[in-house]
Amino acid sequence: MTKRDLHQAAKQAGLAISWQDAFGKTHRTDPDVLQALLHTLQTRSSGEEKNYPSLLTVKVGETTSLPFRKGGPQSFLLKHEDGTQTEGKISPTQNDIFQLPRCYKPGYHTLELGGTEITLAVAPETCASLKFRNEQSHGWGLTVQIPALRQSNDTGIGHLGSVAKLAKIAGLQGADALMMSPLHALCPIHPERCSPYSPSSRRFLNPLLADLRTCFSKQLIHTVYRQHPDWAAQITERTAEKLINWKAAGTLRLQVLRVLYEKHIRPCPPQDMLSFIQEGGSALKNHAVFEALQAFLKTRGPRGDNWRLWEAPFKKPDTPEVARFAHTHQEEVGFWLFLQWLAVKSLKYAARTAREAGMPIGLIADIAVGLDPSGAECWSQQDNFLIGASIGAPPDQLAPAGQNWGLTTFSPQALQQNGYEAFIAMLRAGFAAGGGIRFDHVMGLERIWLIPDGGNSNEGTYLTMPQADLKNLLALESVRAGGMVIGEDLGTVPKGFRSRMTEKKIWGMNVMWFMKTPSNQFMAPAAWPTTGVAMTTTHDLPTVAGWWLEMDNPAQHARNKEQAATAARQNERNTLWAMLTAATSKEQPLPMPPVSPAGATTVVDTSIQAVASTPCPLVLVPMEDFLGMTEQPNVPGDQKEHPNWRNRYPIMVKEIVQNKDIARRIAIIEKARNVK
Repeated sequence: MTKRDLHQAAKQAGLAISWQDAFGKTHRTDPDVLQALLHTLQTRSSGEEKNYPSLLTVKVGETTSLPFRKGGPQSFLLKHEDGTQTEGKISPTQNDIFQLPRCYKPGYHTLELGGTEITLAVAPETCASLKFRNEQSHGWGLTVQIPALRQSNDTGIGHLGSVAKLAKIAGLQGADALMMSPLHALCPIHPERCSPYSPSSRRFLNPLLADLRTCFSKQLIHTVYRQHPDWAAQITERTAEKLINWKAAGTLRLQVLRVLYEKHIRPCPPQDMLSFIQEGGSALKNHAVFEALQAFLKTRGPRGDNWRLWEAPFKKPDTPEVARFAHTHQEEVGFWLFLQWLAVKSLKYAARTAREAGMPIGLIADIAVGLDPSGAECWSQQDNFLIGASIGAPPDQLAPAGQNWGLTTFSPQALQQNGYEAFIAMLRAGFAAGGGIRFDHVMGLERIWLIPDGGNSNEGTYLTMPQADLKNLLALESVRAGGMVIGEDLGTVPKGFRSRMTEKKIWGMNVMWFMKTPSNQFMAPAAWPTTGVAMTTTHDLPTVAGWWLEMDNPAQHARNKEQAATAARQNERNTLWAMLTAATSKEQPLPMPPVSPAGATTVVDTSIQAVASTPCPLVLVPMEDFLGMTEQPNVPGDQKEHPNWRNRYPIMVKEIVQNKDIARRIAIIEKARNVK
């Protein structure tokens, strides 16, 4: 293939032959990178020529251009979701483009053209609006890492029962929203693979986060514990640990779940569960079969972890061998179906509790940007994902070497060919939380950094996504669910992207650490844009106390004995404190707090007050900052020095309402928000 042919093929596939980095420098994509990515894209395309697409999207009130010219059908029939119909003739425009009349009814309608049915997704102009307790339109909420929540006898991992209890407490204290860490299914046979942003599936849930009490009584659970005396010491030990021992705690919780299933569910499954399984269809069944098959094959050797290394008959879900396995292991498959049912019941209960506690927004779920290519969803729907390539980010200020997340993403061609079924299913799973979603790396709606397997993080290029369709479907699903959308827009952002987000009512993220002026000073909260939610920090960034005490990066902390490093942070402290005092003190500037735990407490209080005073419609404060913690949940790229995704909150959920630090900080937020 000549260079010209290669570039033409790349452009047609949506691959950038050149790109601009965060520093404004233009790079030409290596031909070998283009060739490798083209191979992956072509492999994941069905290659089937269709006269018409499976699904068309259009905004309310817009005309729909049909994908044919002369010689196509001359009439149409549009069956609306509400049972009404519209029919008529199709006439070409001056440019010989055929168009349907404007449709003003949002929804998924069925369009009949010459004996062919196409789904017409008519989307509202924007995603759902924010909901508040009053007309002041200035709400607040908190963000929480679910596994970090602590309750008695929780076997060492926080769960959705803890979320429900926290939502009730926070709602009664005036919170409008509670944003959770991802609920996605991970790898249950390896609970130590605990990053919630490396999911096995984004349409199914992590059963380790299920709440036993939504199905079993407290008495029954304790009876089961007493019947297994060896569990008592383990439960006590796991619950009391400062850090989550994922392997031990995850194994213990699965053991408890299995005993409850075997003794109290399998002999007579509840009708509610049977209905859930029937409604889940082949997608739910395939997920459960994968979990059972992966656990079974793991016992036969190291290749059981990764379906891409399985024997050929098991590499696809629709083979006779897989069907035979599912039949002969019905009870095991039933266990994994039960776990999904229990997890969904747990989420519904937590969402209902949040609403009943007065939260107008409620629970906000987090959707990861990609998938583990060795996981259940990629096995079940191999043609939908770019298995053979990884997503990440090009070099920028935060990661000068770039990032390779080891995850895969949707195939644009497959999405279009399959009517965006996988994307819609992912959105619906997220909106099931009730309040809305946080869309991780939301720039992926337009383009995403793609790297051939085996390549370095900077050896990639951008892949263009079908953004018009994706945004229309996001708006449609958001409005149907009544849930808001927050987009994680940190990193290298395309020109004009945030304006396009605003047009769709996708709220950006105004994070204190990144709100800087051109001269690199911290921006006054009053100047923060009202198109985003205000936050002190995120799970990947330092807590306020940790940053003040320079404990945010273990490797850097070890180097901070060097004078230059300490001086640089001290200069940043000066600029932060200048901004905070200007924003919160009506009198003369307050003296700068010392670099000590007591000083950090003052800085946390003042930071929360400043962020709460912004004109942003919603303020979200992480539980880590409510508690004044120094350790952040995750240090990206650091798996050795920092216990990523293992920290637990130092107090029980039931103690939160009595905690003086939290009570003081809630009062600070309420006062700052009510001023508006």
